[in-house]
Amino acid sequence: MLSIILAIPVSIALLVWINRLKKDDPFPKGTMLTLLVAGVIAGILSSITTIAGALISFVAQYGIEPITQMFTDSANAAKHAEEFLELVKSGTYSPVASFIKTFILVGFVEEIFKYMCTKAVIKKKGIARTWMDVLLCFAITAIGFQLSEDIQYSSGSVMTAIFRALTPYHFTFATIMGYYYGLAKTTGKKFYMFLALFIPSLLHTLFDFSISSMQYVEVFLLLFFAMTILLCALTVVMIVKINKWHKNKTLDIEIEE
Repeated sequence: MLSIILAIPVSIALLVWINRLKKDDPFPKGTMLTLLVAGVIAGILSSITTIAGALISFVAQYGIEPITQMFTDSANAAKHAEEFLELVKSGTYSPVASFIKTFILVGFVEEIFKYMCTKAVIKKKGIARTWMDVLLCFAITAIGFQLSEDIQYSSGSVMTAIFRALTPYHFTFATIMGYYYGLAKTTGKKFYMFLALFIPSLLHTLFDFSISSMQYVEVFLLLFFAMTILLCALTVVMIVKINKWHKNKTLDIEIEE
């Protein structure tokens, strides 16, 4: 319970901050809750897709037998399960192949589901009237996604909880996504829609890859520290920018619904 409590305060603080930004022009009743639920749904869908993709990748490398043995040989199911896990842990991929796999199964998958689930909510007329509304809607969905992940991964581990609390990068990726999505809507240029997905997916991939690939060579430890510093700075910059845009009404531009 302590680990879960430690994992969520930053996400809750971001949600309260967004709510205060919208106090003079609030979203329609229930919209913030709907967006949070959309984030949880995006998390579930991305997890299912990632697991399915990982199984396909495993079968392509080792064949189907290590999996089927766990179900067909019930007397030795525990042994086969242990062997299966050992194969998963010992899976060998070059850094390039690992990066591509991380991009497809983690970075892109998670960002595309956040993108799709947010779009499903804001397509209703009157929810996102301005560029700023769009940006904040994407951010709220990401907070729902982040909270569901934090609760899942931090359970029982105080250190993991603290680390996740201090790295609310789903929010950061989503603000970038919302910015470019809104830019595409206000300018009519489809290329910005591509950037709305590609930039968050790439940043997400680089961070996750830097964590998972430290086993290859020590240089990836440097990549991890570099990405952590970059994303921490980017998070602060986005918060400052959003505050400035809100104060100056820079993004209070009507968009096509």
